Amino acid sequence: MENYMEAHKYYLDSQESKVIFSFKGRFSQEILTELGSMIRTSLQAETKIKKIFGVFIEISQNILYYSDEREVGPRGDEGGVGVVLFRESSSDYMLSSGNLVLIEKIPSMKEKIEKVNSMNKEQLKEYYQQQLRKERPETSKGAGVGLIDIARKIDSPLYYQFIPVNEKYSFYTMSILFKKEG
Repeated sequence: MENYMEAHKYYLDSQESKVIFSFKGRFSQEILTELGSMIRTSLQAETKIKKIFGVFIEISQNILYYSDEREVGPRGDEGGVGVVLFRESSSDYMLSSGNLVLIEKIPSMKEKIEKVNSMNKEQLKEYYQQQLRKERPETSKGAGVGLIDIARKIDSPLYYQFIPVNEKYSFYTMSILFKKEG
């Protein structure tokens, strides 16, 4: 049993920041509700709570709807599998997510992320409005504004990475920082 020290390693790795929660598994609306409650409880005094909560919902829904690793729940509902980590340090909060994506999707995803990373707040607002007015494909599960909405709520770029897993999949990670006030 090689992994018997995992909890200790996780504990040591977490010394510099407080882990508010971490979740790995099949995402569902019930999971989003529970984790969202943890954010609200943990950040009651934080002025950026609405922004943090909104970004959490977006990244979690991206996993729920778009992860290429899927599982069926006990009631027959299918959801994407992934991971979300929410940490707090003395200077900021960090939301990180990760899930499997088909390698063929990476160029399109990179293009979308780089586009929103290159825009200022005013350009993001305009782009958001344009996307809302656009016709949506039948396969779309939303308005296609998730990344734009995230970028509008944060003060730094979207940090992302694609880590090859095999010839078919990569593991897509995104991290978002929220600077604490004061």
